[in-house]
Amino acid sequence: MSDINERIGDATTILFGAPSMSGGADGACVDLLTQDAPGDVSVLWVSFTKPAGACLDRWRSVHGTDPSDFGVIAVGETVGGGGGNADIDPNAVQTVSNASDLTGIGIKVGEFISGRDERIAVCFDSVTALLQYVDLETAYEFLHALTGQLYSVGAVSHFHIDPNAHDQQTIDTLLSLFDAEVRLREDGGADVRTRNLVG
Repeated sequence: MSDINERIGDATTILFGAPSMSGGADGACVDLLTQDAPGDVSVLWVSFTKPAGACLDRWRSVHGTDPSDFGVIAVGETVGGGGGNADIDPNAVQTVSNASDLTGIGIKVGEFISGRDERIAVCFDSVTALLQYVDLETAYEFLHALTGQLYSVGAVSHFHIDPNAHDQQTIDTLLSLFDAEVRLREDGGADVRTRNLVG
């Protein structure tokens, strides 16, 4: 288990602050997805920023094995299609072409997580991208419903955000939805705060 996972303890919904220019975000992302053996977890990426194949490539760059199962919900016109690794299963990729179609995103997440026995890990990349398409109140209501949906099936989820792209009030509003915050530092380390602000 990575140092970050030890420090977040049993938190299951994490706001992952990764400035766009910071290094180490991909590795920390995969760490947050891997709280169990890499081959025993079902991983779902909800990606506004990377094509489906690039999500799986990120995982494979750290682990020598694919997850037990995986899916990618590619959101928006720019990330549709495979991209990255050529051998990704096309059946694992769902596309929501309209990035403001939050209902569509929620339905596809629900389809992936329902009826699973194995551990589920979810990467949502990113809240910063989401806020380019909907206002904060709409995003908050959507994320509130989504984190509740994920919590109900015991999933561990983290949500990328670029803290440099938002004012502190926006960050604080969103933080109320999560039980931990991980924020990468420029030196490559990470600051971790759990809901009781210990860490």
